Amino acid sequence: MNTLLKNWDFSRILRLVAGIAAGVYAITSEEYVFLLLAALFLFQAVFNLSCCGAGGCSSGTNAPKQVYKDIIKPYKPDRK
Repeated sequence: MNTLLKNWDFSRILRLVAGIAAGVYAITSEEYVFLLLAALFLFQAVFNLSCCGAGGCSSGTNAPKQVYKDIIKPYKPDRK
């Protein structure tokens, strides 16, 4: 339960606000299909998930290795 209440960044707060707004809109306009969208956004906000999972889209320090590093040489034009 403590992990659900920590690490609230901008995208997580944005998903929470979008979920609440979609839920209010669904109830006031009686368009109950939008409750599914609200539930999705609220689920993502509470459990800190995104479209790729928890931290799946983040670019970490583990940069991928260059596959053809020794074969393809970088272009260095001759300076005169």
